[in-house]
Amino acid sequence: MPIENRGREEIDTSTEHTGSNVWEDFVQGYIPEDPIDIHPQLSLHTAYETDVDPVTYEVLRHRLYSINEEHGATLENVSGSPVAYFAQDFNPTILTATGEVVFQGPYIQFFSPIAELQAKWILENRSENPGIEPGDVFISNDTWVGSTHQPDVFFLAPVFREGELFCWVVNTLHQYDIGGSNAGSFCPGASNVFEEPVPIPPIKVVEGGEVREDLRQMYLRHSRLPQMVGLDFNAQVAGVNVARERINDTIDEYGTETVKGVMHEVLDDAEQKFVRKLEQIPDGTYRGRAYMDGSKTGDTGIYRGEVQIHKEGDTLTFTNENTAPDKDAINCTYAGFRTAIMSVLNPFMMSDAMWVSGGPLRHIEIETTPGTMTHAQWPSGTSNGGTVSVPFVIHLVNNAVNRMLAASENLKRNIITGQNAGGGAVAQAGIDQWGEEFGTMNLDCMSGGIGAAPHRDGVDTGGQYWAPKAPIPNMEHNEQDYPILYLYRSEVPDTGGPGERRGGAGMDYCWKPHKTEQIENVFAASGVLAPLSKGISGYPGGNGRFDVVHDSDVEERFAEREVTQDLTELEGDFERLHSKAHDVQRPDDVSVIRNGGTPGYGDPIERDPERVADDIERGLVTEAAANDIYGVVVERDGDEVAVLDDATEARRSEIRDRRLAESTIGGEQ
Repeated sequence: MPIENRGREEIDTSTEHTGSNVWEDFVQGYIPEDPIDIHPQLSLHTAYETDVDPVTYEVLRHRLYSINEEHGATLENVSGSPVAYFAQDFNPTILTATGEVVFQGPYIQFFSPIAELQAKWILENRSENPGIEPGDVFISNDTWVGSTHQPDVFFLAPVFREGELFCWVVNTLHQYDIGGSNAGSFCPGASNVFEEPVPIPPIKVVEGGEVREDLRQMYLRHSRLPQMVGLDFNAQVAGVNVARERINDTIDEYGTETVKGVMHEVLDDAEQKFVRKLEQIPDGTYRGRAYMDGSKTGDTGIYRGEVQIHKEGDTLTFTNENTAPDKDAINCTYAGFRTAIMSVLNPFMMSDAMWVSGGPLRHIEIETTPGTMTHAQWPSGTSNGGTVSVPFVIHLVNNAVNRMLAASENLKRNIITGQNAGGGAVAQAGIDQWGEEFGTMNLDCMSGGIGAAPHRDGVDTGGQYWAPKAPIPNMEHNEQDYPILYLYRSEVPDTGGPGERRGGAGMDYCWKPHKTEQIENVFAASGVLAPLSKGISGYPGGNGRFDVVHDSDVEERFAEREVTQDLTELEGDFERLHSKAHDVQRPDDVSVIRNGGTPGYGDPIERDPERVADDIERGLVTEAAANDIYGVVVERDGDEVAVLDDATEARRSEIRDRRLAESTIGGEQ
């Protein structure tokens, strides 16, 4: 069988090893050179079979994917954290020896492309001292090396065969609390990184198969809940160990060259599929723009973010011209910007090679401006990256990619108008119903709509398209584990953006403290003042929001056996919080968070009137919006809604006439 000894895993050994400029990485963000600089004492396995037969290829391709899935199941089963077992806020990844993503799991998508940066940085800067050896595991959460925010912690394990580095297995898991000024470790009130959890560049926490207990203790010492984070630590070590063992078993059965050959073919196949799609897109520049609301707690400013995609031949170059400077707590680093790109391109353009980011990344260039809120410099705050800033960049990329795909007749079907137009996360902490300290992130934030497409409506409360396996917990599970009592969850009328294809509706979730004196709530979001995703000729989705009624009459209503289904029904002091906020919730305070809807596609007055009537019956569109926006006139008979055809035709003609009367042409006085 033909064996190739070169390829993507070739490294530069022609000059003295220096690694990357570590302190520049820590300020500007790590951007690997090609090729990367690895110390010659680390031997890489580079030989691979070039003509694996098709049956063996398919068997091993699926086996590698299954190994990665088992890695994810191990995280879920070993960890005691609700972040892991309810929201599946993690992702496992298999990378080549030099750090290309071969397979990523179907969980949080922005955890895997960013793992490339962590692996490459370790190769450049840890291959000499302390060295990379069999049985090692490295830990890191440094956003300037490669993390979305500090609570997203990476465990990276090399896989060796006969003294040579064969590949990497990596997992990333959101830790509830690893320090910082706020419980939950995303710190919306931070002015800089010194008010946030400490960034940890890659360090060897398991050496030759033995956990470095001194480093484990140092890591857990940062947390308000070291027992919970300790379980996650154990789960992450167990995950990479399981994946490493399964890959070694596979190599024992099929041989190193065959398994490595399949890895290369998987990457090459994904690359070719991506290039074939690029060939169908006209060269040009495609743009996206959105506005971040509030740089920190108490700030009500608006900050512009932009993305440009310059498509030329088989290359996409991403820039962030005209983006606001980095400030306070709204930032992500170069790594966050980079990984947001693949969180969009994977579902939009790579459905036939969904979990192989390494292939498309061979044809992506990034030329961002340091010192901006989407390429932050040290010491800007980045702890809100995974909850606010990276999803914000996903919105920007989504908007630009939609315009790019709309230029291709064959690819426009792949458009998804957006993710939820506004929303974020809430970290909660206090004393639970058993008198013990508790902390959690309310994972109802994973709801919200999925956008419309040219051939279908959006998905109501469909979640995040960049987290296909991330559910939201059952209310009963949250009530069982934490001192909260839900009043309701409900899909919200008119939050799905109007269009010929309606956007997915958003969701409200409402709760109060239960059997506790107070709950500390830390809110971090974007898209509260202005919707983020714009859609394609349709309307945007409804905004997110954080509302609270202090000193409400909720207990009196309970005494009357009444459970409100609308916060506005309650008596008390109403407050609408800003997108970055801190609130101490007491037993009579009732809070509601809205995860916004998503944009529609196409002109609302082209929507089938019967579909509008069905939306009204389902409580997703109000009769007022049907008349004013869709131009559909109905009559109601109990729960049934019927379209009045003649009145609808007249109303739509009226809307068209009004548009013509009010329209102007650019340049006219």
